[in-house]
Amino acid sequence: MKNKHPLGLPFLFFTEMWERFGYYLMIGIFQLYLTTSAEKGGLGMDRKDAADIYGTFIAFVFLTPFLPPRSSLIPHHSPLHSNATP
Repeated sequence: MKNKHPLGLPFLFFTEMWERFGYYLMIGIFQLYLTTSAEKGGLGMDRKDAADIYGTFIAFVFLTPFLPPRSSLIPHHSPLHSNATP
C-alpha cells in the first residue's frame, strides 16, 4: 500500500524554506551593515564587536520563545495589566 503525503505538505515545505532563506539573508545583511564603514552607510564596527552583537542577537532570537507571556511579567496592580482596577 502506498502512503500519500498530506495535500498541504508542499505548501508547508516551501513556506518554511522561504522563511529560513529570508531569515539567514537578513542575518547576513545585518552582519554586513555592522562591519561596513560609516562612509558607505554602515556602522563601521570591527569584526569582533560585530560578532558579539550578532551572537547576542542570535541568542535572543532562539531564547525569547522560552520567556513567559508579557502579561505575566507586569505586576497585577500596574495600570498596564489588563485586569487592573481603576
